[in-house]
Amino acid sequence: MYWRLTGVALFVCVLTFVFLPGQSQALNLVFFSDTLSTSAPNAYSNHTFEFEPNASIAPSGSLTFDWPSDFNVSATGSTFDVRNVELLVNGTPRSATTSASASDDGVSITSGAGGSITYTLNSTTGISAGDVLTFKVGNHTTNSLPERVVAVGTSSTTTLPADIQPIQNSNATGTHQIELTTTGAAEPIGGDFVVFLVEQVGVGPVDTTEDIPPFRFNGAPSSTISGTTLNVELSLETDEFASCRFSRTASTSYSVMTDDFDSSGLVIHTALVAVTPDTIETFYVRCQDDEGNTNFDDYLIQFTVPPEPTGEPNPDADPGGDGSGDGTSGTGGGEGDNDGTSNDGDNSGSQSSGSGGGGSGGGGGGGSSTGTGGGFEDDGPYESGDGRVFVTGTAWPGADITVLVDGQIAEDGRANNDGEFSVLIDEIARGPYTFGVYAEDDNGVKSNTFSTSFTVSGARAVTLSNIDITGTLEVTPNPVDPGVTATIRGYTLPNAQVTIENRPQNGSATTLLASSNSDGFYTTSLSTNGFSQGTYEIRFRAEPSVGSPTEFTDWFYYGVGQEADVPINADLNRDGSVNLIDFSILLFWWNTNGGDSDPPADINRDGRVSLTDFSIMLFNWTG
Repeated sequence: MYWRLTGVALFVCVLTFVFLPGQSQALNLVFFSDTLSTSAPNAYSNHTFEFEPNASIAPSGSLTFDWPSDFNVSATGSTFDVRNVELLVNGTPRSATTSASASDDGVSITSGAGGSITYTLNSTTGISAGDVLTFKVGNHTTNSLPERVVAVGTSSTTTLPADIQPIQNSNATGTHQIELTTTGAAEPIGGDFVVFLVEQVGVGPVDTTEDIPPFRFNGAPSSTISGTTLNVELSLETDEFASCRFSRTASTSYSVMTDDFDSSGLVIHTALVAVTPDTIETFYVRCQDDEGNTNFDDYLIQFTVPPEPTGEPNPDADPGGDGSGDGTSGTGGGEGDNDGTSNDGDNSGSQSSGSGGGGSGGGGGGGSSTGTGGGFEDDGPYESGDGRVFVTGTAWPGADITVLVDGQIAEDGRANNDGEFSVLIDEIARGPYTFGVYAEDDNGVKSNTFSTSFTVSGARAVTLSNIDITGTLEVTPNPVDPGVTATIRGYTLPNAQVTIENRPQNGSATTLLASSNSDGFYTTSLSTNGFSQGTYEIRFRAEPSVGSPTEFTDWFYYGVGQEADVPINADLNRDGSVNLIDFSILLFWWNTNGGDSDPPADINRDGRVSLTDFSIMLFNWTG
């Protein structure tokens, strides 16, 4: 990957600092942070304070922010004034002037070293406990002024400067504290906002624009492909983000090529192409990086497609299934009651029915039902082979069960009247996989996904057992308006006591109880009186009348007065790591809405799996 930097550039850290045990103290604040636009010593910076009081502040109450003596608050004037101080409550700005009134808040600025800003609430509207407050000081407020041209008299104009970043940082690196105090609060509210100043890092003047085309490697397939197929997936990798194309004609320029690889703009490139049996297929590949550097030579992907098997039925074959080919070599054998088929060419043998295996040029055994050997599943979530995996466990009676392989739907099933289920994944190739299992109830609500990884060994059956699907949970309506009674409902183990924990996001939990019926259905009411606007988390566990209680589910999310802010999760197969398996799932859903993947392959939930989701995955990469 290459990044372009032209001219003189200065890298500046923009840091957010939050409560650190032993470094700051807080009274009645759920969380608090201060974001600086510039964290360099002596630099001028904007400040964005965010905090949530756990007690109310009455009308005419005040909030005072005191900077340390080695910070400097700019004097008020044409480029810094009351308009550059703003308080937002739950995202909505309050109106402020130089003095408080019945409708406007008041702002008082004490400039100079160790300056302060006092914000006084109007005499009508206070602040409620649980409100999310954002306090901005700088040229990033709603009413800040940009550079502008104004008329002077009737024949000339002048340019007025833009508002400034008004708080000058200390000249000392390291930790500093900005104190918040309040008046008019029902209980004491205060805290020390911790910020950290670091030296600037400069680069320049240099031009780092690179002019090297993408390096191409790991082209596939190569040599002779196995099996008989009419479609093959081409693939290759590049050492930087690139778009790649291919042609069947040598020396075709990139701009003229019309066939594109999928996942263009990334480093792994694939394309499904039609091929002809008994031929040597040749493809010429060229790529272009994000700076327009293009390959001027061909990268060759060449492989042999074997011919289709040939042969005639052998009417004299033993009903037991033994037979021998009259081609180059090989014999076949099997149990069954149908005729085998011989192969008189030099290819792999086949059978008219059954599952016998043939040697090269050999015949296949008969059988009582039609069957085939292993081959590549064009549209499946895994390659087919000789492995089998039985997935068993418990849910609730009649639950619809879905089994995932590497994040893609592989098989489904249904729990019996006792809630037990068994799903077979048949003819899966040997190798490592991540298996996921979830259930869906009659309302279309999905449970949390159980996930585990292991290696499938061929020619034997593996059992993935004792999977307990705890159940589903749904809050309706969602979002719910504050003060409205919501309904909690879902499915879990039948005839069980259900313990439900509910809390504001990352806050303290309260407990509710419910009981499931013989079908596993449970429901209860949730009063939202006193709930503040925001995202809430809810989870549950079930304790049956006979047997051990389940573990708590993962947190489900719902919104009060707004859509829920669901945390981003780049671990798409839920195995505790973000690695190539998650990347392959992301590629499978590329340029779609993410389908049924859980968690969503559309990581940022903007409706499309794209480079933004890939960037989030790279940021969370664990390997």
